[in-house]
Amino acid sequence: MSKQKLDCAEALALLQDYLKEELTADNQGRVASHLAACGHCLQHAHFERNFLAALERAAKGVCCPDAVVSRIRQSLRSTPPN
Repeated sequence: MSKQKLDCAEALALLQDYLKEELTADNQGRVASHLAACGHCLQHAHFERNFLAALERAAKGVCCPDAVVSRIRQSLRSTPPN
């Protein structure tokens, strides 16, 4: 992506990574600027932020069963490196 302003489609495509703070500083700033100027995308961002927070709350304390962890570890150990 260029350093130009984002349109709504570009901002929404980056929104999940923006909310998880996984973008470069440049793209983080570009999305923030777009959200400051676009009420529609800002509403979408609020919804997504609340949705991600609900997922995190729902997943707290949920762990992968020990048997599954063991099978994954065994599979990783038995797979030769590329």
